[in-house]
Amino acid sequence: MNSKIKTYFISKGIDFSVPFLVDEKHLEKPDEKYIYQSTYFENKLIKYTMLGKKKELFLRNCKIEATSLSSLDIKERIVFHNCIFDNVKISKCNFKNAIFYNCKFNNSVIVNSILANSYFVDCKGIETIDFMENNMQEVSIIGGKVNLNELEEKQNRFEDILIQEEMLEVQHGNVAVLEEKKEDDQEMKEENKRQIIKNEIFSSQELSQDFLNNKLFYKCHFVDCSISDNVKLNASTDFKECTFLNNALHFDDVDKTSFDDCIFEKVSFRGNFIHVSFAGSKFSNLSFIRDSTFVACLFDHTNAIEYFDNNLIKLSNIELVKKSNDNTEILKKVNELYEILKSKDKVLQQELIAKTKVDEEDVLDYILHLDDTEYLKLIAKTSSRVVEEKMV
Repeated sequence: MNSKIKTYFISKGIDFSVPFLVDEKHLEKPDEKYIYQSTYFENKLIKYTMLGKKKELFLRNCKIEATSLSSLDIKERIVFHNCIFDNVKISKCNFKNAIFYNCKFNNSVIVNSILANSYFVDCKGIETIDFMENNMQEVSIIGGKVNLNELEEKQNRFEDILIQEEMLEVQHGNVAVLEEKKEDDQEMKEENKRQIIKNEIFSSQELSQDFLNNKLFYKCHFVDCSISDNVKLNASTDFKECTFLNNALHFDDVDKTSFDDCIFEKVSFRGNFIHVSFAGSKFSNLSFIRDSTFVACLFDHTNAIEYFDNNLIKLSNIELVKKSNDNTEILKKVNELYEILKSKDKVLQQELIAKTKVDEEDVLDYILHLDDTEYLKLIAKTSSRVVEEKMV
């Protein structure tokens, strides 16, 4: 390997003398709060959804299993060293300048993410990753093989990409430049730009392919709706914090779509669901049309175990677990703290001015970036507020 590239990896904390060390039998599973607070993980089994903003992220000798890295924005250093990605969906993440060194990939997907200037070095199974609609400009794949034609067919944007099957002496600048016109690239960018629909109510509608394509539905309500014939969804369509009440969700295929933190009540499912994320969703009164399949879907932090049964449908490569304990009391305290912060901090007001609902991550992210003096002032303000409320 070129000495400049090797020096670059060493500067990121990667020791090339370390062999693949992941011991799945002795991995520790961190709790959810640790996932939000920490930026360094070693010898951990990661089964919680990661999202939000972090300054840096370093995972070594970890297994990321059956989970979703969604809207994860890393500003500076991001390194995955000796890690295993098993049934992982990476979507809408900023992994610019990331390093994946000596990692293994199995049944995983990377969609709608920024991978520009990233390195995949000596990674196993990289050819099995489903890359779709990513920014892969100046990505270097060393010690692996990826089909450029497939990347192009799946609407990835890439230029000056390096694919080197052998660990040879290579110079990062000596790469194959794809002869694509900038005009065509701009047209494709505009074509793939998604429309965001917020807080809308759709009642007694038949949802067509054109209506659902290239959209993010956020906090929308679908009541007494059905799906038109032959509708197929892909990673261009996502639903976040939506409610589906008395719907017939009868698709042909659903591939890499997210229904995260949604509510499904009196819903009938039909179709082939592949790499679909239902993380954080709540189900009640479900029914399934015979021959429906769910393959490699994510059901973290849901009550799916109560409704999804292999006797009714075909479940493949899926682990169903009971929903974690109710965090209602914690979220209540978080919102109380948020109100205190919002009343005292104008910067926070500006940052969250567009939010109608605050979550634990917002508050934790704010607190973790305070210096010692600011933190002590916050504690003093919070304590004073609590004392005042009790006296009233």
